[in-house]
Amino acid sequence: MRSGWLIGAMVAMACGTVACGETTDSGSGGGYTQVGDVTLDGAIGDATNGSDAVSGDTTGLSDTADAIGTDIAVDTGPAKYPDCLSLIDCVAQGCSPANWAVGCDSTCLTGASPSVATAYAGVATCIQNSCRDGLCAGSSDPKCMGDCIGQKCISKIAVCGANGKTGAAGCDTYFPCMSGCATNANPLQCASACYSALSTSAQTEYAAVDACVSVAGGTDAFAACPEQVLTCLAGGASGTKTCLDALSCSSVCNTGTDAQKSACMTACWAQTTAAGQTAFAGAMKCEGNPSQAGCVDSLLSCVAPSGTATCTASLTCMQGCKQTDPQAQTSCVWNCVHDASPAEAKKNLQLQVCMGTCACKGDQTCQNTCLTTTCKAALASCQAP
Repeated sequence: MRSGWLIGAMVAMACGTVACGETTDSGSGGGYTQVGDVTLDGAIGDATNGSDAVSGDTTGLSDTADAIGTDIAVDTGPAKYPDCLSLIDCVAQGCSPANWAVGCDSTCLTGASPSVATAYAGVATCIQNSCRDGLCAGSSDPKCMGDCIGQKCISKIAVCGANGKTGAAGCDTYFPCMSGCATNANPLQCASACYSALSTSAQTEYAAVDACVSVAGGTDAFAACPEQVLTCLAGGASGTKTCLDALSCSSVCNTGTDAQKSACMTACWAQTTAAGQTAFAGAMKCEGNPSQAGCVDSLLSCVAPSGTATCTASLTCMQGCKQTDPQAQTSCVWNCVHDASPAEAKKNLQLQVCMGTCACKGDQTCQNTCLTTTCKAALASCQAP
């Protein structure tokens, strides 16, 4: 979620909120990296019930994964599991949520082709790190593993299930497609189809989102990875506008449906230069978490001050920003900072960031208290000659 803040008692900055989705732990959300509750509990099943998946294979693989069938010899012919989803079907039998132990998928892997086993490694790593040793560590609830896999590892399963196929769709189509898989009768096949429909460049763009979100953990995907998410949504497009322009543009992206907010933010992003996009992503992260290290420098990079005004003069300028239009108001505020010298603009931004940590949300009493206590030193530095 994106939230805006500025100098509190002196001027209110109009910044929007883009509900681009969260990666949650409950399985109830509609975020970028989850489809919903896709539970690997054996329900997707082994359609062959212990018989060989490859037609004409009379010896088959020993059916220790599901204890069904009478095979006694290891296959010497084609792989029993030639694609990722057939391998996952087998794993769902040997690794039920009630018995998801380390190595429970080993028997299935002996029947997989080398390329499928390699592709499945990403799924296995996600399940172990995010679920077995993560959300479900120490849990005895059999539902936990199934829900976690559906939330945290569905994109890994989609990549694996695509089997290297590509299409012509843009990265922005992946998110609504995956959301639709939550109610699909075959969610894993649906997820794989969503990914295989993407063009090569779109798959690369989404891979960057997935890698970033994996590192960020169970946080808002947009707040943690705005650059990757917006690059995906905009299809890698960039324009000629500056980061300062993007700040003003995005100030009106806080109304309407989630889809409308996302479209608004994507449009602002697509018309910004590549360098401006990187700076804008840093500024958005700072707005979302003013306590993070480097927050002031991120804002400074975006605003790119190049004037001569002092910190006090820039504050006075900001007080004069009385526009009723949110975008004009925001543009006025940031241009007051832009017109200060780099050193004085940094003092101004240090005060803004400090005020942001007080989380006053427009409460005048809170803002006044913050200025005279938590941010007293920052205010004094700004007012110093």
